[in-house]
Amino acid sequence: MACATLIQESTGFEKFGVNLYQNVASFNRADEKIFISPASIAFGISMCAVGARNNTLNQILYSFGAAKSIDELNQTVEEVMQIIKSADEDNTVKLKLANQLYIQQDYQLLDEYLSCLKQFYSADIKLTDFDRNKATAVREINDWVAQVTNNLIKDVLNVDDVDRHERLVLINCIYFKGTWVNKFNKEYTMQNSTFTSDNGIISKIPLMYQKRRYAYSDDSTLQAQIAHIPYNSKRNSNHQFVFTVILPKRGVKLINIEKKLLDGQLLKQALSNKSQHELNFYLPKFKMECRLDLNTVLMNLGITDAFNRQHADFSGIEPTKELYISQVVHKAFIDVNETGSEAAAATSISMRKKAKRLSNRPEPIEFRCDHPFLFMIREMNRDLTLFMGRYV
Repeated sequence: MACATLIQESTGFEKFGVNLYQNVASFNRADEKIFISPASIAFGISMCAVGARNNTLNQILYSFGAAKSIDELNQTVEEVMQIIKSADEDNTVKLKLANQLYIQQDYQLLDEYLSCLKQFYSADIKLTDFDRNKATAVREINDWVAQVTNNLIKDVLNVDDVDRHERLVLINCIYFKGTWVNKFNKEYTMQNSTFTSDNGIISKIPLMYQKRRYAYSDDSTLQAQIAHIPYNSKRNSNHQFVFTVILPKRGVKLINIEKKLLDGQLLKQALSNKSQHELNFYLPKFKMECRLDLNTVLMNLGITDAFNRQHADFSGIEPTKELYISQVVHKAFIDVNETGSEAAAATSISMRKKAKRLSNRPEPIEFRCDHPFLFMIREMNRDLTLFMGRYV
């Protein structure tokens, strides 16, 4: 298991994240809200990849696109960890990422696997007892997740999610809190503004407003307006976090935009335009929480052997090839308000023994989010999407 150094190449996290979102969206109705952290899920799956071998590993690497080997995937992880570390040193943005392994106390894992997770993922190792006291084990996991995520993610696992034959649970947590460079004035928030869904249903929502210059583009291919709302960061910082909104033009359904985003180059091009324009910008004030079982979604991405008791090969974790992934659970929360945004997510991956069944200044452009739209919390300089969702 080779350990590698940091490189400055585009990561496979973005392709993985877009494909992941597309599959999640396909399992949800067009009128259902979605919120996930592609970065959190990518970290969880990457920790599995470190111990995967042969076709199990190849399928995981293929889902990331850019990574051709575990070394390249480790390099991607190290680069993303550097982004997180750099942002953590900026006291204007709070960004935390933590990885933890809960191992059945009498179960032996390979030292090489544990060493690599500690080196690349800064992962902590905890022993627990799924066999004789799974309720206590679940409570320990949930307490740790809540602590890391500032109590935004509670009860990521239920007792029924964990079998007594679980041997390993890998957890990733990510937490973000940022304040807008230009805060919204609460006095301008319209508490009973009209929001029209794609199926014509009208509801009332609180809609924030401000007139500002933002990075903006009008994308004729996507048939959408795109705006990037910046969060505060230190002057001369090498990172810039933004809240990106992709708003379909009037009469264009959000599902049509989502389908076009399968073209990774189209998305990258759409997000790269940073021309400043004055906007009459309207954004809903909202909170959103989603909990997802990702087994089927990940299998649709081509990661099938990892979930199959007969074919899974995690002999880089333990040599007898007896482990397979029994469940992947993801829970995410976001709060968007006049001051800024606070978001968190946790991904839990349970591994079980196979033996058991388990310009000029024109008039301001109106950017009114009063119909369904996509949104992301991103780091623009390195094109890293931490969170992604659908407001419908």
